[in-house]
Amino acid sequence: MSDQSADVSRRAFLRAGAGATAVAAGAGTAAGQEGTDSGGGGGGNVKPVFPSYVSDANGGSYEDLRGQSEATVEVGVGSGGFAFAPTDIWIDSGTTVVFEFASPGHNVKPTEQPEGGGLAGTEGGEFATIAEGETYEVTLETGGMYTYNCAPHEGQGMKGAIAVGSDVETEELDTGGGGGSRPEVPAAAKSLGIATGFGMAATLGLAYFFIKYGGDYGEYDE
Repeated sequence: MSDQSADVSRRAFLRAGAGATAVAAGAGTAAGQEGTDSGGGGGGNVKPVFPSYVSDANGGSYEDLRGQSEATVEVGVGSGGFAFAPTDIWIDSGTTVVFEFASPGHNVKPTEQPEGGGLAGTEGGEFATIAEGETYEVTLETGGMYTYNCAPHEGQGMKGAIAVGSDVETEELDTGGGGGSRPEVPAAAKSLGIATGFGMAATLGLAYFFIKYGGDYGEYDE
């Protein structure tokens, strides 16, 4: 092979290799931005420490609803219709909580809330109830822990809690020990791995092509 042809092959290989590296780097950067920009819940491996008041609440479900402008809690669901769902939620300050009454004979009444909290509860006395299909909405601006109940059915465990903002005590999420679910690999890490693998495969493939067809190995005896 002539020196000119070999030089052209080397230049072509270097350009192609640089292009493959740039593609991998660009995909990796996009994946990193995806992991940084993603909003919503995703509170990592912690959850708020909810008060003992709701430890015996019916349902017992929890949802991290941060990143949403509106959070929905169903009223009068579960076994016997004596539960809020989710039972406990974590939201951002300024989120509107919509209580949707799935069955009749229930209400929402606050039990504890931070100073300046705006959870007034549904209208009427302790035992005034709301009709099925109605809603009660409240926007919670003050950070902290809120607890509430359905006054007629508090004794049946119809209670709930709302953690607002980041200034609340947190604890590690229970992953269930050895038999629990495996930690989930973040989507950004998966994307970065795929992009890196693609770049390596492309570079190795071009290297093979160059060595087989376009390399300059110097002079040798036939």
